[in-house]
Amino acid sequence: MLISFAEWSETEAYLAFSQLIVPRPVAWVLSDNGTSPGAQAGQPAMARWNVAPFSYFNGVTSSPPMLMFSVGDGMAGRLKDTHRNLRRDPQCVVHIARSTQAQAVQDTAAELPWGVSEIDHAGLELTAWDWPLPRLAQAPVAMGCVATQFTPIGDTAQTLIFLRIERVWVQDEIASFDANGRLVIDIAAYDPLARVGRGGYASLGPVVRPR
Repeated sequence: MLISFAEWSETEAYLAFSQLIVPRPVAWVLSDNGTSPGAQAGQPAMARWNVAPFSYFNGVTSSPPMLMFSVGDGMAGRLKDTHRNLRRDPQCVVHIARSTQAQAVQDTAAELPWGVSEIDHAGLELTAWDWPLPRLAQAPVAMGCVATQFTPIGDTAQTLIFLRIERVWVQDEIASFDANGRLVIDIAAYDPLARVGRGGYASLGPVVRPR
């Protein structure tokens, strides 16, 4: 089968390559919604924090350590909450979820009414750590990041957001150090969530280490 992307609509192209470019890591991004008149009038405290997943995501350099994720914004120039928040306050926390947390990740992708917390909606918990923003207590990895660059791309309202990693928290059960003092992650215990096409998620399965 030969596919000519140039002849397809944006939706058709997305459906194709979202199934072909797999598995993709998922950035589970917590950002600060800030204060608002609604919050001051009794809005739940959890609504201050926005959590959303992004699967156009990866590491891009290790010097300095940086991540990138892509945000597709809404109609009529309305920025997604994560994009808008990072424009105002560049600090965020990027989590990696376990495969067993796929439902919670999917729940945080829902379009909720203003003032409704994704954290409450998905049954998540927050905990303080060595960063101005809290992290999701259930996630095995959390990275305290600062957004450094916003780059519009493509023919539609899509933006690449580049983040510099400042802090990393890793669950003790999945991390150790080798004889040279280098970090070793137990991939089986980590069990990171991966994104595949048509609304699906997956686990990594067996790890292959060619000679």
